Amino acid sequence: MPTIPTELQVRRARDADLPEMARIHHASFPSISMTLEERISYFRNDPRLPLEDHWVCERKGRLVGGFALYNFRMQRGRTPVPVGGIGMVAVAPEARRQRIAYWMMLRAVQIMDQNNIPVSSLYPFSHGFYRNLGWGVIGKTNQYRFPPGTLPAHPDRTQVEPVRTYDDQTAVMACYEKFAAEMNGLLLREEPVWFERIFKSQLCYAYKNSKNETEGYLVFQYRPLPAHEHLTAVDLKVNDFVWLTDAALKGLIGFLAAQSDQARAVILCDQTELPLEHIVSDPTMAGGRNNWDFGAETTWTGSGLMGRIVNLRKTLSTSRLGPGSGRVTFQLKDELNPLNQEPLTVDFEAGKAMFPKGATGGVLWKCDVAVMSSIWWGALKLADAKHLGLVELEGEGDLTFLGKLFSLPKPICYDYF
Repeated sequence: MPTIPTELQVRRARDADLPEMARIHHASFPSISMTLEERISYFRNDPRLPLEDHWVCERKGRLVGGFALYNFRMQRGRTPVPVGGIGMVAVAPEARRQRIAYWMMLRAVQIMDQNNIPVSSLYPFSHGFYRNLGWGVIGKTNQYRFPPGTLPAHPDRTQVEPVRTYDDQTAVMACYEKFAAEMNGLLLREEPVWFERIFKSQLCYAYKNSKNETEGYLVFQYRPLPAHEHLTAVDLKVNDFVWLTDAALKGLIGFLAAQSDQARAVILCDQTELPLEHIVSDPTMAGGRNNWDFGAETTWTGSGLMGRIVNLRKTLSTSRLGPGSGRVTFQLKDELNPLNQEPLTVDFEAGKAMFPKGATGGVLWKCDVAVMSSIWWGALKLADAKHLGLVELEGEGDLTFLGKLFSLPKPICYDYF
């Protein structure tokens, strides 16, 4: 088990740390258009994160790094699961290439385990860095970019209206909760997050049925073109795309189609695997290629979100699993949490995990914690992991129950942190 060097202290942030935190954050995230004063205000007023949940790394009385540790809840298989969201990982320029980020992530895993947070998620600056520390890829996004006029103009678009009142906003929040319950991976949002990060700074339009019930909505932003190119044209970037019924889905698509007078392109980062290329009149994305080898360039595909099992036993005991039944002994590789490296025997029955003492037999499952994390989230099928040599299974009998245990829809997440 690695040990944090004695000259480093990873501790909660204090108000007096804010100027240095802002300096380090600016050096690590220069593309964020905020002044140092605005960054300090952001640290103080983020509705998702009190200052005490920022952590700093101090060496000889000077701050050399910091990170945020969000206390999220994620919807997974109709069960809310506590999640430690790691964000704003930053290292001072004078302290880089000195393993500061490594030691901060070790401390983050310790903090989460001590506070019974079974899993963690983050958006990586480097997939390889976090992969080596036990976070596996769990997010996959297809970014569509198409002219609005290529979408079908469904007549239900007339039932899409701007969200103006508190009642409308409450209905949108309830719609998201219903959508999240059927999905896997969406974060549960508190009201301050909705009002500060969505309703205040973005546009929201909702689909209402004949009974005036909200069955879907869009959250989007306009991205104006440079003035020397066009005075009024924009790209329309969709952030939340939520629907509960087929009628709502058609109505929202029709609403986007109707924006063709002003929007040059609709940018939709889809994580739900909607086959939009089958409904547009021309599947080549705006500005995309069309050639013999590639055909029509329909989407860009990327992997963003990563997830980690902090403590396997706690994760399995707080999760709702698939219908498989059988005995498995897990033997994981985990550099940051030695508890995960101890063999863990689990009896699965009807979606529940039990931990018999002194049990033997069953299937021996070997892999590293990053691969286990991707499988648990539903982002990687066990069969694919086995074919690729990422998982070793030893034992006799029918092993099909293992695939059923972790059979979930692909995880999605609409929140960035």
